[in-house]
Amino acid sequence: MKKHLKTIIKIAVSGGLIIYLFTQKIDVNELISNFKLLDWRFLPLMVLTIVAHYTISSFRWKSLLIHENSDKISRWYLFKLYFVGAFLNNFMPTSIGGDVYKVYKLGKDIDDPFMGFSSVFTERFTGILMLFLIGLFGLSKYLGWGVLVLLIWTICGFIIGFNVLRILSSKFKPLKKLYDALSVYKDHPKVLLFAMFTSLLIQFLSISTQYLTFMALGVKLPIFYSLMYFPLITLLGFFIPSINGLGVQDALYNRFFPSWMVGEGVAITASIIYHMIRMLVSLLGGVFYALGKDS
Repeated sequence: MKKHLKTIIKIAVSGGLIIYLFTQKIDVNELISNFKLLDWRFLPLMVLTIVAHYTISSFRWKSLLIHENSDKISRWYLFKLYFVGAFLNNFMPTSIGGDVYKVYKLGKDIDDPFMGFSSVFTERFTGILMLFLIGLFGLSKYLGWGVLVLLIWTICGFIIGFNVLRILSSKFKPLKKLYDALSVYKDHPKVLLFAMFTSLLIQFLSISTQYLTFMALGVKLPIFYSLMYFPLITLLGFFIPSINGLGVQDALYNRFFPSWMVGEGVAITASIIYHMIRMLVSLLGGVFYALGKDS
């Protein structure tokens, strides 16, 4: 019952926000007018940036697989699994729902669910960390040295959190296995550096896709403004209850890219196009899943 309640809440959040946006912020005629502004020449480039995003992500994921059975896991397999996860995100709560499947499938294949979790968690965490740092860089134009305070606070929070996990791991066996799996990376700094570097590339690709969406509608956003708010929108989409960011992302676009900056209803139109392009690319994951090629 509790599980169903959570799903209902997420559907309600997405549905409620979509209804609000289409009754209060934009109507169908306005949306159609904005779609007519679309320069279709940008769409192939947007698709390519998303495919490049997933491709580099599979290389990052492979590098984080430090396990005795990891040699049998190919990059091609992880590439397909990444697409399957993206496809499942279309139907699962929040934009990280597909990660649950990736953890389960990989943990089963290497016969170590904790290593499967730690590799997916670290892969996702390095991406979130790079998003945060890019956002801080964008924010530096407006906060100046205040950004340094936020950075120090984040580093301290990470150190405290990891030490809390270490202490708790001595008392709870499941946490001990998780701590051991995450601690593996302390002895492989080059692996973490590679993960950080590729995460930086990946997040710039993600931001570029969203930036290109606005350009396709004839809007050129300020660079620092984009570097500040696109990461923030993505981060909030990870944690606010919704179905793959539907409604939430659209509302955040409308909030952070107001009509005086981009034109009436253009932000919501851009968000819808971004949803559509991601869903289109993720259909390849649906093919992999349907044909059993992720096995």
